[in-house]
Amino acid sequence: MPKSSVQRTLKGLAIAYLLEALVLYIATGAAIWALFAGQTISLVTTLALAALTLGAALWLTSAARAIVKGKRWARTAGIFWQLMQITISFGTYDFSVLAALAIALPSGAVLITLFTKDVAEATSQPRS
Repeated sequence: MPKSSVQRTLKGLAIAYLLEALVLYIATGAAIWALFAGQTISLVTTLALAALTLGAALWLTSAARAIVKGKRWARTAGIFWQLMQITISFGTYDFSVLAALAIALPSGAVLITLFTKDVAEATSQPRS
């Protein structure tokens, strides 16, 4: 695959990471909103949830920047995150098949893309 095509693929992966991070930023905001609106049952649980979602969002944002630069760790982070989302989709299946598919299908597509030969080669370059 030509280098420009690989770069477009890496940029597409970065966009996918950023969209996933956006969902986490929104979830963080919702948790904080619930905290201030008095809709929480447990203050500690809500704070922990907000901290975890914010941390994951920041991590994915950083991975999005790194995948475009061809960093190896960003591909590994993406593989881990997509597998986590697919796992979450299994639990969501009991609630809604449509929601489970909405989580699993994009994650599966990103996961397959992360395992393509060109992406693996582009993110396996030695440090310079």
